[in-house]
Amino acid sequence: MSFEIKGDTVSVDEIMRSIRKRIEEKRQTLYTDEEIRHIAEHRLDAVLDAHDFNSDFISDFRSEPVRWNYQFSPETLYRSSRGAVGQMLEKVRRLLKPIQKLFWNPNPMIAALSRQSDLNSYYIHLMHNMAVEMTKLNLEVQDLKNRVLQLQGRLELQIRREKTLEDMVVYREDAKDAKGGGS
Repeated sequence: MSFEIKGDTVSVDEIMRSIRKRIEEKRQTLYTDEEIRHIAEHRLDAVLDAHDFNSDFISDFRSEPVRWNYQFSPETLYRSSRGAVGQMLEKVRRLLKPIQKLFWNPNPMIAALSRQSDLNSYYIHLMHNMAVEMTKLNLEVQDLKNRVLQLQGRLELQIRREKTLEDMVVYREDAKDAKGGGS
């Protein structure tokens, strides 16, 4: 069963083209997991507000882990970074290590600092995963906003169609009344 609506304000072909265009745009906005990871690893200015989130922090942390994540060993406490004088200090500290251990035990501090180093590495991994998930959620929000706009367009189309049909029914009733009233 099909019927044809003839009205000056409704163009079914134009509406169908518009709907097909929106469907095609929606298909193009879906992303694969690989594309989301690629987006998450780069600047997300198009997706996220740059003031709220800096997506380069992961690459900064991974490029120079020595700068932010110190590696601790039992010898770390006795090292020096003063060049030739530092080398002499290291030798003196090694010689005095047994005496130092009489006054305090460095092992709990070394264990705690080593554990903190491991935790720092885990935090970077978690931040990376959070950046990927945040990217997915922002893309999903954008997709949902597009779907809402599409549904609003459909609703407006239905309202116009309903109004046109009501006008046609009123017009036909008026025409029947005119014909019936004259007889």
